[in-house]
Amino acid sequence: MMEPKVSVIVPLYNGEKYIEETILSIINQTYKNIEIIVIDDGSSDQSAAITKNLMRQYTNIKYVYQINQGVSVARNKGIKEASGEFVTFLDSDDFWHTKKIEKQIKQVISSQMKVCYSGHINFYNETLRKENNHTDFVQGDLTKAFLTHRVLAQTGTWLFNKSILEENAIQFTPGASWGEDIEFIFKVVSMTNVCCVPEFLTYYRILSEGNLSSKYTDYHLKTQKEIEVFQRLKEWVMGNKEKLITDNYKELLSLIDTYSFPHIIIDNACIYFKMNTKYSQQTVKEIKDDVKKYTKKLFLKNGKRSVKLYLKYLYVHFKLFNT
Repeated sequence: MMEPKVSVIVPLYNGEKYIEETILSIINQTYKNIEIIVIDDGSSDQSAAITKNLMRQYTNIKYVYQINQGVSVARNKGIKEASGEFVTFLDSDDFWHTKKIEKQIKQVISSQMKVCYSGHINFYNETLRKENNHTDFVQGDLTKAFLTHRVLAQTGTWLFNKSILEENAIQFTPGASWGEDIEFIFKVVSMTNVCCVPEFLTYYRILSEGNLSSKYTDYHLKTQKEIEVFQRLKEWVMGNKEKLITDNYKELLSLIDTYSFPHIIIDNACIYFKMNTKYSQQTVKEIKDDVKKYTKKLFLKNGKRSVKLYLKYLYVHFKLFNT
């Protein structure tokens, strides 16, 4: 039996520091029937030169340039360029365990499923510390586990049969700057059973350990973008309710209302209060309005994650009451 071809899509934007390490981690996979598609999203540094130098050494690298349009458009372009039966993604500063693709291909063949994921490792760039990012290795229908964060969405851990994407018109939402991976992966897992390799095979690079949440301090921007993602997912569920892997689409809609929306508001509010010593009155008012609008359906019926979320809710309520 011929090994199926895997297309690895690498969106690239000013990634000169790490792109060589990223590409070599693909080249050095024990599984060899791989094509590497680098989509340069308008880089202005030495990213292109480094990639083209590697192309002279390895014949399975394809370089495509586009005017800067964002990571979602770059990944969609990669899917169109892909000639493999399977596609997977690796960001230009992350890297893989050498057996990542081999193990996933073996798993999809043995399970006869079309989608596979693994766990990922947080790799702290400054200290070189490595930490397994906990996930429950659920298999089969992942829809509920995904919505309640039992299964995580780190893009580089997934392997997709391209037919799933084509048959269901699944792509990354152009212009999405937060949660585009969550939206994309949920759409996929809502359509098919999923297998996993219960190991941590992707290294997710965190550049500054001491400043991990600093880019998330803009409560308004992050919250609105994430709300938009889950609004689109509700539309997706309603528009595809006859095709979903689950036979209870109403339960998915309920989960979004009772867990996903409350989680966005409460988690982002916690980050805001913890990352700032002085609070904007406008932001505090917005948090109050969002808490009132989105958390009234928060129920303790989604296990320990709902309990944990409720404790965070109490913290946010305390901060709002005392601010």
